[in-house]
Amino acid sequence: MKFPKVIKGKDILKVLVKHGFEIKSRKGSHVSLSNGEIHVTVVLPLTTIGVYKKIASKTGIPPNEFL
Repeated sequence: MKFPKVIKGKDILKVLVKHGFEIKSRKGSHVSLSNGEIHVTVVLPLTTIGVYKKIASKTGIPPNEFL
């Protein structure tokens, strides 16, 4: 499967919240989320392929769920 070069940050937020992450803070275009053990930061409005693949590996959520 070929992944897009960028995806919308709000789509990443929806998937993370669905998997039990809570928004802890927002500063400008950066949104910090946590599930108590894992902390991630999502950039709005767009996130590049390297960043969302890293978020996927850190959280254990398959990258294709973010699409």
